[in-house]
Formats: sequence, C-alpha cells, structure tokens
Amino acid sequence: MQLPLRSLFLFCSLLFISPTYAQSPTQDEPELISIQHRVVHPNLPITPWSELGTVAIPPLQSLSPLGTPVKFTPSDSLLDDLVEFAETIDPTLEGALYQVTLERPGVSDGVWPVSVVKACHVPRSTSSSLNIHFSASGLPFALDYFVSPVPHDGSCPSPSETRKLYPAHNTTVKLVAPRQPPQPELRTPPPLTPQGEPIPPVAEKNFVQKYWIYMVIVLGALLISGPADEPAGNGGGAKGGK
Repeated sequence: MQLPLRSLFLFCSLLFISPTYAQSPTQDEPELISIQHRVVHPNLPITPWSELGTVAIPPLQSLSPLGTPVKFTPSDSLLDDLVEFAETIDPTLEGALYQVTLERPGVSDGVWPVSVVKACHVPRSTSSSLNIHFSASGLPFALDYFVSPVPHDGSCPSPSETRKLYPAHNTTVKLVAPRQPPQPELRTPPPLTPQGEPIPPVAEKNFVQKYWIYMVIVLGALLISGPADEPAGNGGGAKGGK
C-alpha cells in the first residue's frame, strides 16, 4: 500500500507546482514606456495628455552612453489627437508649446519629466528625435525631444507660411545609459617613518660622487705609466774643431 500512496502524493504535488511555473512571467519580456504629448498655451486651459506611442526597454547593460536606437510604436489615436490639438490651439498662436513627457504610473503628472518645443516649429517639421535618459538604477528620469528642420535663430515662421496642423512623422528614439565620470588620478602617498613623518627623499649625487671610481682609475693609470720619454739629441752633442 505504500507505493500507491507515494505515487498519489507525487501526482498531487505536481498539480500544485506546475501551474506556478506556467504562470510565472518571463524575465526576457521588455518593459514598455508610454510617451505622452500635448499642446499648451499659458492663457488657455491646460490640455490633457494623450499617448504619443510606446517604447520597449531592453536590458540596461545593452544601452550605450551615446544612445541605443529602439523601436517606437505610435499610438492608434495619434492622428485624431493631432487634429484635436490643431482645433484646440492654433500652431501659429504666439506662446503655444508642444510638450512631450514620460508617463510614470502612480506619480502625479506634475512631476513627469517634460521636453518642450515651440508649437510653431512642428507644422513645418519633417522628422523628430527623442532621447530618453536612464539612471544607474535603470529608471528613465529625463528626455530630450527635437524636431527638424528648425531655423538657426529659433524664430517662428510667419503665420502665412505656417500650416495650421500638427503632422505625424517618423520619430527616432534612443535610450541613453548613464555616463560614468572619469576617475581622479591619485598620487602615491609618500613613505612614512614609524613616527608618522614623511621620509625625506635621497639627495641626488653630483658628477664627482657618481663617477669618482672612474676618475681614480684614470689617474692611477697615468701615474703608473710615468712621464713621456724625451727624444735623444742629434749626433750626441757638439764636437770641438782643430
């Protein structure tokens, strides 16, 4: 009877354990960031945020400090939202701003990181770029949004040259990893005596102290060889005449 009871126990254990593994989420599933946008004007009521699109976050170690391109998925309601923006706030209205932000669930939208461009630059733009910055802990904390082309001086075109609509165009998104500051170059501490005082450096030897042995050898060789021999006189001296 022990064998059937043991088999029944193992079977029941598998019934309870198997669903747990089946329902556990995989760690390879990327997290999604929701990008929101709106058009505002200081003299008009605040426009609510609308979803611009979503971005999938890869593992933090795969990000580069120079920016890693990722896929941007536009929202299904993007075109309708842009039409509503144009009907609410005219792009040619002075002071109108186009804002882009990162949605942070559970946090008030008043503290969401925001990037702003002039609304007058959006109608004539043909492309846009979005850089999302991450902290060392892997959390997005800031973003930079740009549209192109923009005048070099940043001025708005005349209202007659500005279309009264907000176009939808391709957005290039890059995820930027945190930059590590350069490490300071520390000098090696000087050696200390047992009393904690620095050991003075050894004084450098002068020329004589360095090469005195060679000078002694040369001087000894000169003394041993003696003075140079004098040349003998011609004819052994003068002879007397008769």
